[in-house]
Amino acid sequence: MKKKILALFFSFLLIGCSNNQEKKPEEKIATLTGKDYLKQYGSSISLEEAIQIARERNLDIKTKRLEREVASLDRKIAFGNFLPSINVMGGYTKLDNQVDIGMDTSSLKNGLAGALGSIDPRLGQVVGGALGKIPNTLSTRLIDESFYTYGVGVQMPVFVPSTWFLYSARKKGEKISELAENLTDKMIQLQIMGEYFYILALQSERDYLVNQLNSAKEIEKKARISLKVQGILPWELDKAKTLVKARELSLNNNERDLKIAKMNLMKSLNLNPLDDIVIEDISITQREIPTLEDCIYEAISQNEILKISDTASGVSSDIKKIAISNFLPKVILGGGYIENNNDIFLDSSVGFGNISGVLSIFNGFKNINEYKKAVRRENISQMKVEKEFLTIIIETSRAYNNVEKARELCEIADLNYKAESGRIKQKNSEKKVGMIGEDEYLSSLSSYDEAFSMKKKADFQYQMALGALSIAMGKNPFVKGGN
Repeated sequence: MKKKILALFFSFLLIGCSNNQEKKPEEKIATLTGKDYLKQYGSSISLEEAIQIARERNLDIKTKRLEREVASLDRKIAFGNFLPSINVMGGYTKLDNQVDIGMDTSSLKNGLAGALGSIDPRLGQVVGGALGKIPNTLSTRLIDESFYTYGVGVQMPVFVPSTWFLYSARKKGEKISELAENLTDKMIQLQIMGEYFYILALQSERDYLVNQLNSAKEIEKKARISLKVQGILPWELDKAKTLVKARELSLNNNERDLKIAKMNLMKSLNLNPLDDIVIEDISITQREIPTLEDCIYEAISQNEILKISDTASGVSSDIKKIAISNFLPKVILGGGYIENNNDIFLDSSVGFGNISGVLSIFNGFKNINEYKKAVRRENISQMKVEKEFLTIIIETSRAYNNVEKARELCEIADLNYKAESGRIKQKNSEKKVGMIGEDEYLSSLSSYDEAFSMKKKADFQYQMALGALSIAMGKNPFVKGGN
Protein backbone atom coordinates (compact mmCIF):
# COMPACT_ATOMS: atom_id res chain seq x y z
CA MET A 1 0.00 0.00 0.00
CA LYS A 2 2.85 2.38 0.90
CA LYS A 3 4.59 1.65 -2.40
CA LYS A 4 1.42 2.56 -4.31
CA ILE A 5 1.10 5.86 -2.44
CA LEU A 6 4.76 6.73 -3.12
CA ALA A 7 4.39 5.85 -6.81
CA LEU A 8 1.29 8.03 -7.06
CA PHE A 9 3.07 10.90 -5.33
CA PHE A 10 6.06 10.76 -7.67
CA SER A 11 3.79 10.56 -10.70
CA PHE A 12 2.05 13.80 -9.65
CA LEU A 13 5.45 15.38 -9.04
CA LEU A 14 6.65 14.44 -12.53
CA ILE A 15 3.46 15.75 -14.09
CA GLY A 16 3.93 19.07 -12.30
CA CYS A 17 7.54 19.33 -13.46
CA SER A 18 6.57 18.52 -17.04
CA ASN A 19 3.90 21.22 -16.97
CA ASN A 20 6.47 23.77 -15.84
CA GLN A 21 8.86 22.70 -18.58
CA GLU A 22 6.17 22.89 -21.25
CA LYS A 23 5.18 26.45 -20.29
CA LYS A 24 5.73 28.69 -23.30
CA PRO A 25 7.97 31.77 -23.13
CA GLU A 26 5.05 33.91 -24.28
CA GLU A 27 3.05 32.85 -21.22
CA LYS A 28 5.95 33.62 -18.89
CA ILE A 29 6.36 37.09 -20.38
CA ALA A 30 2.61 37.70 -20.24
CA THR A 31 2.51 36.96 -16.52
CA LEU A 32 5.20 39.59 -15.91
CA THR A 33 3.93 42.33 -18.20
CA GLY A 34 0.18 42.36 -17.67
CA LYS A 35 -1.68 40.08 -20.03
CA ASP A 36 -4.45 41.64 -22.13
CA TYR A 37 -3.64 45.11 -20.76
CA LEU A 38 -4.08 46.77 -24.16
CA LYS A 39 -7.63 45.49 -24.61
CA GLN A 40 -9.00 48.43 -22.66
CA TYR A 41 -7.68 50.76 -25.39
CA GLY A 42 -9.42 49.00 -28.26
CA SER A 43 -7.82 47.74 -31.44
CA SER A 44 -5.19 50.51 -31.61
CA ILE A 45 -3.51 53.11 -29.42
CA SER A 46 -2.68 56.73 -30.03
CA LEU A 47 0.48 58.58 -29.03
CA GLU A 48 -1.32 60.16 -26.10
CA GLU A 49 -2.48 56.74 -24.89
CA ALA A 50 1.03 55.31 -25.29
CA ILE A 51 2.45 58.08 -23.10
CA GLN A 52 -0.30 57.50 -20.54
CA ILE A 53 0.54 53.78 -20.41
CA ALA A 54 4.24 54.58 -20.01
CA ARG A 55 3.51 56.87 -17.07
CA GLU A 56 1.58 54.09 -15.40
CA ARG A 57 3.86 51.14 -16.17
CA ASN A 58 7.35 52.25 -17.22
CA LEU A 59 9.92 50.75 -14.84
CA ASP A 60 12.23 53.79 -14.87
CA ILE A 61 9.39 56.07 -13.79
CA LYS A 62 8.35 53.57 -11.10
CA THR A 63 11.93 53.47 -9.81
CA LYS A 64 12.19 57.27 -9.63
CA ARG A 65 8.82 57.40 -7.89
CA LEU A 66 10.05 54.99 -5.22
CA GLU A 67 13.30 56.95 -4.84
CA ARG A 68 11.29 60.11 -4.24
CA GLU A 69 9.26 58.31 -1.56
CA VAL A 70 12.50 57.13 0.07
CA ALA A 71 13.82 60.72 0.07
CA SER A 72 10.56 61.89 1.66
CA LEU A 73 10.96 59.26 4.39
CA ASP A 74 14.57 60.39 4.96
CA ARG A 75 13.29 63.95 5.51
CA LYS A 76 10.72 62.70 8.01
CA ILE A 77 13.40 60.68 9.80
CA ALA A 78 15.59 63.79 10.05
CA PHE A 79 12.64 65.78 11.42
CA GLY A 80 12.27 63.15 14.14
CA ASN A 81 15.57 64.38 15.64
CA PHE A 82 13.77 67.53 16.82
CA LEU A 83 11.18 65.54 18.78
CA PRO A 84 11.66 63.93 22.19
CA SER A 85 12.51 60.24 22.26
CA ILE A 86 10.55 58.17 24.79
CA ASN A 87 11.90 54.75 25.72
CA VAL A 88 10.26 52.12 27.88
CA MET A 89 12.64 49.75 29.66
CA GLY A 90 12.14 46.67 31.74
CA GLY A 91 14.00 43.63 32.96
CA TYR A 92 14.04 40.71 35.35
CA THR A 93 17.17 39.48 37.16
CA LYS A 94 17.67 36.08 38.79
CA LEU A 95 20.83 35.49 40.87
CA ASP A 96 22.12 32.24 42.32
CA ASN A 97 21.98 33.85 45.79
CA GLN A 98 21.18 37.18 47.34
CA VAL A 99 24.05 39.69 47.45
CA ASP A 100 25.08 40.78 50.99
CA ILE A 101 27.43 43.52 52.14
CA GLY A 102 29.61 43.24 55.28
CA MET A 103 30.80 46.00 57.68
CA ASP A 104 33.81 45.62 60.07
CA THR A 105 32.83 46.69 63.65
CA SER A 106 36.20 46.10 65.43
CA SER A 107 37.27 49.75 65.27
CA LEU A 108 33.90 50.81 66.58
CA LYS A 109 34.21 48.43 69.51
CA ASN A 110 37.77 49.59 70.40
CA GLY A 111 36.77 53.25 70.36
CA LEU A 112 33.85 52.76 72.71
CA ALA A 113 35.40 50.11 74.95
CA GLY A 114 36.11 52.45 77.89
CA ALA A 115 32.58 53.62 78.10
CA LEU A 116 30.75 50.40 77.52
CA GLY A 117 33.16 47.67 78.78
CA SER A 118 36.77 46.55 79.25
CA ILE A 119 39.26 44.74 77.04
CA ASP A 120 40.47 41.33 78.13
CA PRO A 121 44.23 41.24 77.31
CA ARG A 122 44.21 37.46 77.07
CA LEU A 123 41.36 37.46 74.60
CA GLY A 124 42.14 40.74 72.85
CA GLN A 125 38.50 41.76 72.76
CA VAL A 126 35.97 43.77 74.69
CA VAL A 127 34.28 41.98 77.52
CA GLY A 128 31.47 43.09 79.61
CA GLY A 129 28.99 45.78 78.77
CA ALA A 130 26.53 45.95 75.94
CA LEU A 131 29.21 46.48 73.25
CA GLY A 132 30.81 43.15 73.97
CA LYS A 133 27.80 41.46 72.47
CA ILE A 134 28.33 43.10 68.99
CA PRO A 135 30.03 40.76 66.43
CA ASN A 136 33.21 41.75 64.63
CA THR A 137 31.36 41.91 61.26
CA LEU A 138 27.84 43.08 60.53
CA SER A 139 26.19 41.93 57.26
CA THR A 140 23.11 43.20 55.49
CA ARG A 141 21.33 42.40 52.21
CA LEU A 142 22.30 44.60 49.25
CA ILE A 143 20.31 42.99 46.41
CA ASP A 144 17.58 40.39 46.46
CA GLU A 145 18.07 37.02 44.90
CA SER A 146 15.55 37.97 42.18
CA PHE A 147 14.01 41.29 41.25
CA TYR A 148 12.49 43.17 38.32
CA THR A 149 12.88 46.75 37.15
CA TYR A 150 10.87 48.81 34.71
CA GLY A 151 10.61 52.44 33.84
CA VAL A 152 10.37 55.10 31.19
CA GLY A 153 13.01 57.54 29.98
CA VAL A 154 12.72 60.73 27.93
CA GLN A 155 15.43 62.60 26.02
CA MET A 156 15.08 65.78 24.00
CA PRO A 157 17.78 67.77 22.19
CA VAL A 158 17.93 71.35 23.39
CA PHE A 159 20.91 72.59 21.40
CA VAL A 160 22.17 70.23 18.67
CA PRO A 161 22.84 72.37 15.56
CA SER A 162 23.76 69.43 13.33
CA THR A 163 20.14 68.22 13.39
CA TRP A 164 18.95 71.52 11.87
CA PHE A 165 21.34 71.30 8.94
CA LEU A 166 20.72 67.57 8.49
CA TYR A 167 16.99 68.25 8.13
CA SER A 168 17.72 71.04 5.64
CA ALA A 169 19.93 68.68 3.59
CA ARG A 170 17.27 65.93 3.63
CA LYS A 171 14.64 68.43 2.52
CA LYS A 172 16.81 69.45 -0.41
CA GLY A 173 17.40 65.77 -1.18
CA GLU A 174 13.64 65.28 -1.41
CA LYS A 175 13.48 68.21 -3.83
CA ILE A 176 16.24 66.66 -5.95
CA SER A 177 14.34 63.35 -6.11
CA GLU A 178 11.19 65.18 -7.18
CA LEU A 179 13.08 67.03 -9.93
CA ALA A 180 14.72 63.76 -11.05
CA GLU A 181 11.31 62.09 -11.24
CA ASN A 182 9.91 64.95 -13.36
CA LEU A 183 12.92 64.85 -15.66
CA THR A 184 12.66 61.07 -16.04
CA ASP A 185 8.98 61.42 -16.89
CA LYS A 186 9.78 63.93 -19.64
CA MET A 187 12.64 61.84 -21.00
CA ILE A 188 10.39 58.78 -21.14
CA GLN A 189 7.79 60.84 -23.02
CA LEU A 190 10.43 61.83 -25.56
CA GLN A 191 11.57 58.21 -25.82
CA ILE A 192 8.01 57.01 -26.43
CA MET A 193 7.54 59.72 -29.05
CA GLY A 194 10.73 58.65 -30.83
CA GLU A 195 9.78 54.96 -30.85
CA TYR A 196 6.20 55.80 -31.91
CA PHE A 197 7.36 58.02 -34.77
CA TYR A 198 9.92 55.44 -35.87
CA ILE A 199 7.16 52.86 -36.28
CA LEU A 200 5.08 55.31 -38.31
CA ALA A 201 8.11 56.14 -40.46
CA LEU A 202 8.71 52.45 -41.20
CA GLN A 203 5.04 51.97 -42.04
CA SER A 204 5.05 54.95 -44.41
CA GLU A 205 8.20 53.61 -46.02
CA ARG A 206 6.62 50.23 -46.69
CA ASP A 207 4.29 51.48 -49.48
CA TYR A 208 7.25 53.11 -51.19
CA LEU A 209 9.26 49.85 -51.01
CA VAL A 210 6.30 47.79 -52.30
CA ASN A 211 5.93 50.03 -55.34
CA GLN A 212 9.67 49.92 -55.93
CA LEU A 213 9.50 46.12 -55.88
CA ASN A 214 6.57 46.12 -58.32
CA SER A 215 8.47 48.46 -60.61
CA ALA A 216 11.52 46.18 -60.50
CA LYS A 217 9.37 43.14 -61.28
CA GLU A 218 7.92 44.99 -64.29
CA ILE A 219 11.42 45.74 -65.50
CA GLU A 220 12.37 42.07 -65.09
CA LYS A 221 9.24 41.03 -67.02
CA LYS A 222 10.15 43.28 -69.94
CA ALA A 223 13.75 42.06 -69.80
CA ARG A 224 12.61 38.46 -70.16
CA ILE A 225 10.53 39.37 -73.22
CA SER A 226 13.41 41.35 -74.72
CA LEU A 227 15.79 38.44 -74.18
CA LYS A 228 13.47 36.10 -76.07
CA VAL A 229 13.59 38.37 -79.10
CA GLN A 230 17.32 38.92 -78.55
CA GLY A 231 16.77 42.57 -77.75
CA ILE A 232 19.12 42.41 -74.75
CA LEU A 233 21.98 40.25 -73.56
CA PRO A 234 21.61 37.62 -70.77
CA TRP A 235 23.62 39.65 -68.27
CA GLU A 236 21.10 42.47 -68.58
CA LEU A 237 18.34 40.09 -67.44
CA ASP A 238 20.56 39.08 -64.53
CA LYS A 239 20.86 42.75 -63.57
CA ALA A 240 17.07 43.03 -63.63
CA LYS A 241 16.78 39.95 -61.39
CA THR A 242 19.36 41.44 -59.03
CA LEU A 243 17.30 44.61 -58.78
CA VAL A 244 14.22 42.57 -57.84
CA LYS A 245 16.16 40.67 -55.16
CA ALA A 246 17.54 43.94 -53.77
CA ARG A 247 14.07 45.46 -53.58
CA GLU A 248 12.76 42.30 -51.87
CA LEU A 249 15.59 42.52 -49.34
CA SER A 250 14.74 46.15 -48.58
CA LEU A 251 11.09 45.24 -48.05
CA ASN A 252 11.99 42.30 -45.81
CA ASN A 253 14.37 44.47 -43.78
CA ASN A 254 11.60 46.99 -43.36
CA GLU A 255 9.31 44.31 -41.96
CA ARG A 256 12.04 43.07 -39.59
CA ASP A 257 12.85 46.59 -38.40
CA LEU A 258 9.15 47.27 -37.87
CA LYS A 259 8.81 44.18 -35.71
CA ILE A 260 11.80 45.13 -33.55
CA ALA A 261 10.56 48.73 -33.31
CA LYS A 262 7.21 47.55 -31.98
CA MET A 263 8.96 45.28 -29.47
CA ASN A 264 11.04 48.21 -28.23
CA LEU A 265 7.91 50.32 -27.79
CA MET A 266 6.20 47.51 -25.87
CA LYS A 267 9.28 47.16 -23.67
CA SER A 268 9.19 50.88 -22.85
CA LEU A 269 5.51 50.46 -21.96
CA ASN A 270 6.40 47.43 -19.78
CA LEU A 271 4.09 45.21 -21.83
CA ASN A 272 4.58 41.89 -23.55
CA PRO A 273 7.06 42.54 -26.41
CA LEU A 274 5.67 39.55 -28.33
CA ASP A 275 2.19 41.05 -28.56
CA ASP A 276 1.41 42.84 -31.81
CA ILE A 277 0.44 46.48 -31.53
CA VAL A 278 -1.42 48.76 -33.91
CA ILE A 279 -0.69 52.47 -33.56
CA GLU A 280 -2.69 55.34 -34.96
CA ASP A 281 -1.30 57.80 -37.45
CA ILE A 282 -0.75 61.36 -36.28
CA SER A 283 -0.80 64.68 -38.08
CA ILE A 284 1.85 67.16 -37.05
CA THR A 285 1.54 70.92 -37.35
CA GLN A 286 4.38 73.33 -36.80
CA ARG A 287 4.23 75.65 -33.84
CA GLU A 288 5.58 79.10 -33.24
CA ILE A 289 8.55 79.07 -30.91
CA PRO A 290 10.06 82.01 -28.99
CA THR A 291 13.33 83.64 -29.93
CA LEU A 292 16.61 81.98 -29.01
CA GLU A 293 17.22 84.47 -26.20
CA ASP A 294 13.80 83.78 -24.68
CA CYS A 295 14.37 80.02 -24.92
CA ILE A 296 17.75 80.33 -23.17
CA TYR A 297 16.26 82.50 -20.42
CA GLU A 298 13.46 80.00 -19.81
CA ALA A 299 15.91 77.10 -19.83
CA ILE A 300 18.08 78.80 -17.20
CA SER A 301 15.09 79.32 -14.91
CA GLN A 302 13.17 76.06 -15.55
CA ASN A 303 15.61 73.31 -16.61
CA GLU A 304 15.51 70.40 -14.13
CA ILE A 305 19.17 69.46 -14.56
CA LEU A 306 20.28 72.97 -13.60
CA LYS A 307 17.86 72.97 -10.67
CA ILE A 308 19.22 69.62 -9.49
CA SER A 309 22.81 70.93 -9.63
CA ASP A 310 21.85 74.11 -7.79
CA THR A 311 19.98 72.17 -5.09
CA ALA A 312 22.89 69.73 -4.75
CA SER A 313 25.14 72.74 -4.14
CA GLY A 314 22.80 73.71 -1.29
CA VAL A 315 23.17 70.20 0.16
CA SER A 316 26.97 70.62 0.10
CA SER A 317 26.55 73.90 1.97
CA ASP A 318 24.47 72.13 4.63
CA ILE A 319 27.14 69.45 4.95
CA LYS A 320 29.71 72.18 5.58
CA LYS A 321 27.47 73.65 8.29
CA ILE A 322 27.16 70.21 9.88
CA ALA A 323 30.97 70.03 9.96
CA ILE A 324 31.09 73.47 11.64
CA SER A 325 28.52 72.39 14.23
CA ASN A 326 30.86 69.62 15.39
CA PHE A 327 32.94 72.35 17.08
CA LEU A 328 29.91 73.49 19.12
CA PRO A 329 28.57 71.96 22.34
CA LYS A 330 25.54 69.70 22.31
CA VAL A 331 22.96 70.07 25.07
CA ILE A 332 20.38 67.35 25.76
CA LEU A 333 17.58 67.39 28.31
CA GLY A 334 16.51 64.11 29.85
CA GLY A 335 14.37 62.56 32.55
CA GLY A 336 12.47 59.47 33.49
CA TYR A 337 10.88 57.20 36.05
CA ILE A 338 12.08 53.84 37.42
CA GLU A 339 10.14 51.27 39.44
CA ASN A 340 11.55 48.09 41.06
CA ASN A 341 10.58 45.47 43.64
CA ASN A 342 13.92 45.21 45.47
CA ASP A 343 12.96 45.09 49.14
CA ILE A 344 16.24 46.64 50.28
CA PHE A 345 15.11 50.04 48.97
CA LEU A 346 12.78 52.04 51.16
CA ASP A 347 11.31 53.75 48.10
CA SER A 348 10.70 51.42 45.16
CA SER A 349 10.04 54.21 42.63
CA VAL A 350 12.47 56.90 41.54
CA GLY A 351 11.94 59.87 39.27
CA PHE A 352 14.89 61.75 37.80
CA GLY A 353 15.79 64.59 35.48
CA ASN A 354 19.07 65.71 33.97
CA ILE A 355 20.63 68.04 31.48
CA SER A 356 23.87 67.05 29.80
CA GLY A 357 26.28 68.82 27.52
CA VAL A 358 29.09 67.52 25.34
CA LEU A 359 31.87 69.54 23.76
CA SER A 360 34.52 67.89 21.63
CA ILE A 361 37.97 69.22 22.56
CA PHE A 362 40.22 66.87 20.60
CA ASN A 363 39.42 63.86 18.44
CA GLY A 364 42.54 63.46 16.35
CA PHE A 365 41.75 66.51 14.14
CA LYS A 366 38.74 64.62 12.77
CA ASN A 367 36.41 67.63 13.00
CA ILE A 368 38.97 69.92 11.36
CA ASN A 369 39.52 67.56 8.45
CA GLU A 370 35.79 66.97 8.06
CA TYR A 371 35.33 70.73 7.78
CA LYS A 372 38.09 71.03 5.17
CA LYS A 373 36.54 68.18 3.22
CA ALA A 374 33.09 69.81 3.34
CA VAL A 375 34.51 73.15 2.12
CA ARG A 376 36.11 71.49 -0.89
CA ARG A 377 32.92 69.60 -1.70
CA GLU A 378 31.00 72.85 -1.61
CA ASN A 379 33.50 74.41 -4.02
CA ILE A 380 33.14 71.39 -6.35
CA SER A 381 29.34 71.72 -6.27
CA GLN A 382 29.52 75.41 -7.10
CA MET A 383 31.83 74.73 -10.04
CA LYS A 384 29.45 72.02 -11.28
CA VAL A 385 26.59 74.53 -11.16
CA GLU A 386 28.64 77.01 -13.17
CA LYS A 387 29.57 74.32 -15.69
CA GLU A 388 25.97 73.13 -15.96
CA PHE A 389 24.85 76.72 -16.45
CA LEU A 390 27.08 77.09 -19.50
CA THR A 391 26.14 73.62 -20.76
CA ILE A 392 22.42 74.45 -20.61
CA ILE A 393 23.00 77.58 -22.70
CA ILE A 394 24.86 75.59 -25.36
CA GLU A 395 22.41 72.64 -25.33
CA THR A 396 19.43 74.98 -25.61
CA SER A 397 21.05 76.78 -28.53
CA ARG A 398 21.82 73.45 -30.22
CA ALA A 399 18.24 72.23 -29.67
CA TYR A 400 16.91 75.52 -31.05
CA ASN A 401 19.08 75.19 -34.17
CA ASN A 402 17.91 71.59 -34.63
CA VAL A 403 14.31 72.80 -34.61
CA GLU A 404 15.14 75.40 -37.25
CA LYS A 405 16.90 72.79 -39.40
CA ALA A 406 14.00 70.38 -39.04
CA ARG A 407 11.54 73.11 -39.97
CA GLU A 408 13.49 73.90 -43.14
CA LEU A 409 13.60 70.18 -44.02
CA CYS A 410 9.84 70.07 -43.56
CA GLU A 411 9.43 72.94 -46.02
CA ILE A 412 11.57 71.14 -48.61
CA ALA A 413 9.75 67.83 -48.03
CA ASP A 414 6.38 69.57 -48.32
CA LEU A 415 7.34 71.19 -51.62
CA ASN A 416 8.65 67.89 -52.97
CA TYR A 417 5.51 66.08 -51.88
CA LYS A 418 3.37 68.77 -53.49
CA ALA A 419 5.31 68.40 -56.75
CA GLU A 420 5.09 64.59 -56.71
CA SER A 421 1.36 64.81 -55.99
CA GLY A 422 0.88 66.90 -59.13
CA ARG A 423 3.10 64.56 -61.09
CA ILE A 424 1.23 61.40 -60.08
CA LYS A 425 -2.06 63.03 -61.04
CA GLN A 426 -0.63 63.70 -64.48
CA LYS A 427 0.69 60.13 -64.76
CA ASN A 428 -2.72 58.76 -63.80
CA SER A 429 -4.29 60.71 -66.63
CA GLU A 430 -1.60 59.61 -69.10
CA LYS A 431 -1.98 55.98 -68.07
CA LYS A 432 -5.74 56.08 -68.61
CA VAL A 433 -5.29 57.21 -72.24
CA GLY A 434 -2.39 54.82 -72.83
CA MET A 435 0.33 57.45 -73.18
CA ILE A 436 2.65 55.69 -70.71
CA GLY A 437 3.31 52.08 -69.80
CA GLU A 438 3.01 50.24 -66.53
CA ASP A 439 6.71 50.53 -65.70
CA GLU A 440 6.75 54.32 -66.05
CA TYR A 441 3.59 54.64 -63.97
CA LEU A 442 4.97 52.41 -61.22
CA SER A 443 8.19 54.43 -61.20
CA SER A 444 6.17 57.64 -60.77
CA LEU A 445 4.05 56.03 -58.04
CA SER A 446 7.23 54.92 -56.26
CA SER A 447 8.56 58.49 -56.37
CA TYR A 448 5.29 59.76 -54.96
CA ASP A 449 5.36 57.25 -52.09
CA GLU A 450 8.97 58.12 -51.41
CA ALA A 451 8.10 61.82 -51.24
CA PHE A 452 5.25 61.04 -48.87
CA SER A 453 7.54 58.96 -46.67
CA MET A 454 10.17 61.71 -46.62
CA LYS A 455 7.50 64.24 -45.65
CA LYS A 456 6.37 62.06 -42.74
CA LYS A 457 9.97 61.52 -41.61
CA ALA A 458 10.65 65.26 -41.77
CA ASP A 459 7.53 65.94 -39.67
CA PHE A 460 8.61 63.36 -37.11
CA GLN A 461 12.14 64.75 -37.01
CA TYR A 462 10.72 68.23 -36.44
CA GLN A 463 8.51 66.98 -33.60
CA MET A 464 11.44 65.21 -31.91
CA ALA A 465 13.62 68.31 -32.20
CA LEU A 466 10.82 70.41 -30.75
CA GLY A 467 10.42 67.90 -27.90
CA ALA A 468 14.14 68.08 -27.07
CA LEU A 469 13.95 71.89 -27.01
CA SER A 470 10.91 71.72 -24.72
CA ILE A 471 12.79 69.48 -22.26
CA ALA A 472 15.75 71.89 -22.28
CA MET A 473 13.29 74.67 -21.38
CA GLY A 474 11.78 72.59 -18.57
CA LYS A 475 8.55 71.83 -20.43
CA ASN A 476 6.75 68.66 -21.45
CA PRO A 477 7.86 67.36 -24.88
CA PHE A 478 4.33 66.16 -25.61
CA VAL A 479 1.56 68.74 -25.78
CA LYS A 480 -1.93 67.31 -25.89
CA GLY A 481 -3.73 68.40 -29.04
CA GLY A 482 -0.70 70.37 -30.19
CA ASN A 483 1.23 67.69 -32.05
